[in-house]
Amino acid sequence: MQVPILHISTARSWRGGEQQIAYLCLELQKLGIEQHIACIANAPLHQWALENKFPVLALAKASSVDLRFSAGLSRYHKLNQIGLWHAHDAHAHGFAVYAQQFFSASCPLLVSRRVDFPVARSRMSAFKYNHPSVSRYLCVSEAIADILKKSLKDPNRIFTVHSAIEPSRFEGVKKGKLRAEFPQFAQQKWIGNVAALTGHKDLFTFMDTAKILLTERKDLHFFLAGTGELETELKAYQQKLGLEKQLTFLGFREDVPEILADLDCFLFSSEMEGLGTSVLDAFASGTPVVATNAGGIPEMVKDQKSGILCKVKDATALAQGVLQVLNDSTLASKLTKRATEILQDFTPSKMAAKTLKHYQEVSVS
Repeated sequence: MQVPILHISTARSWRGGEQQIAYLCLELQKLGIEQHIACIANAPLHQWALENKFPVLALAKASSVDLRFSAGLSRYHKLNQIGLWHAHDAHAHGFAVYAQQFFSASCPLLVSRRVDFPVARSRMSAFKYNHPSVSRYLCVSEAIADILKKSLKDPNRIFTVHSAIEPSRFEGVKKGKLRAEFPQFAQQKWIGNVAALTGHKDLFTFMDTAKILLTERKDLHFFLAGTGELETELKAYQQKLGLEKQLTFLGFREDVPEILADLDCFLFSSEMEGLGTSVLDAFASGTPVVATNAGGIPEMVKDQKSGILCKVKDATALAQGVLQVLNDSTLASKLTKRATEILQDFTPSKMAAKTLKHYQEVSVS
C-alpha cells in the first residue's frame, strides 16, 4: 500500500483504544507503510508517537465540535498528501467528518468503534454516522457491529476487526511475585480481576460473587487491580459486605502479567464490554476465566470450552462457575488449553492484517 495513512485520536489518556493504535501502527510500520498520527498535544499518544518516530500532528481540542481541530486535519492532509484517514474514537470521527464536510479535505475515512452502547439519537449523531465520507466502520466485536447496524442507513459499511493483545508480554512470566507480596494469603485460592473501577465493569457483582463463594469455601482471597471513579463506593460496599479481610484492592499496577499468573481464577463481571481484552490477558497467562456474557465477551469465552460464561449480574451463576474451576482441575486445564488456541486469532499481526485489507479495499474502490 503506497498512500500515507493518518491515524486520528482525541484521547487525553492511555487506555485500551490507544494501546490498539500502538499495536496497529507498529505492525504496519514493519510492512513499510507510511503513517502519521494526529492527536491531542502532550497526550500520552503524542509522546508515544514521538518516541517511536511517527510524524505527528499535535492539536488542541476545546470541545467535541472545535472546528480548529478539523481545520488542522485538512491543512495537514493537503501538505502531506495523505491518502486515507482512520479515526479511532467518537470525537476523532466527528472532527474527520467536519474536515471533509467544511474544509475541503477528501479521502477515504475508516472509523473504529470500540464501545457497546447505542449511537445517540440526535441530529448531529445521525449526520456524523451516516456521512458519505465514512467508507467503513471497523468494530472490535460482532456485538458492537450488531448495535451499530441499528443506527446506520447503510449497514453494509460495518465490519468487525477484533482487538488484540501482545502474547509475548506473558511469555516466561514466573509465578509467585504477588504471593510473595501477600504471604499471609499465599496458601489460599486466589480470584481476581484487572479493570478500571467504573460502572460498566460491575465490580459490585464481583463482590456479591465473592460473598457467595465465601459461604462455600473459606480458603479464598480476592483481588481487584485498577483505579477509577467508583473506588470510594466500591470500598464502602466492601465494608457493607464484610469483605475487608477477604478482598484486597491493589490500585494501579503495571505488573499485570505477574498478577494474572498468580490467580487461580479470573472473574470478569462486566455488564457492558466492547470486547474485553483483559480476558485475552488471562488467556495468555493460562488462568481459567469465568465471565459474564456482556458485549463481545462470548466471542472469546466459549462456555465450557475456553471459559465459563454466565448472565450479566448473576452472582450466583458466577460463583458456581468459579467453584467448577477451583474444584475440577481437569476442567480448568481443558479451558486454559482451548483459551490458548483461541488467543492466536487475537494477535497484533492478525488485527493489523485485517485492518490493512480494509485500507487496501477502500483505496482502490
